[in-house]
Amino acid sequence: MTVLLLRSISWCFALTIAFDQPNIFFRLLPKYGYFAILIAAFLEGEATLIAAGVMCGAGLLDWRLTILAAAIGGSAGDQIYFYAAHERAAWAIKKSKRLSRWYPKIQKFVLRHATVAVLLSRFAAGFRISIPLVCATAGMPAKKYSTLNLISGFAWASMWVAIRVSSP
Repeated sequence: MTVLLLRSISWCFALTIAFDQPNIFFRLLPKYGYFAILIAAFLEGEATLIAAGVMCGAGLLDWRLTILAAAIGGSAGDQIYFYAAHERAAWAIKKSKRLSRWYPKIQKFVLRHATVAVLLSRFAAGFRISIPLVCATAGMPAKKYSTLNLISGFAWASMWVAIRVSSP
């Protein structure tokens, strides 16, 4: 959480410096900003969305397109974890002592509360990667996971962008 806060502060500081003088950043933002948000949300999420929310609040980006790009990018990243887990997760769980210890508890929770686990995994630090892996190895249907993951992605993106757009 501290790392997230520091990243967000550094992004906001960089944006305030950029807002003081017109430069190439502002000329490229309307053209490539949403693509950058999509890629950044794919790799990392909250710090990107806080910075994007600041830009939406300043009128540089449209909040609807920002949420769309972030939700698709974040969901695509989780989909890759889900599909990669079909092949490699069982092997990794057997090889890792730490995963072997934690996996039965997480698997039991996910199997009992699969829908809630997928919807909330994006909001719980540390579970964004583990829940897709457990869902895949536990046998959750890909169609169900994909649908829940996309819904969760839109809720997650909406929350982070709304926090920055609405705050002064």
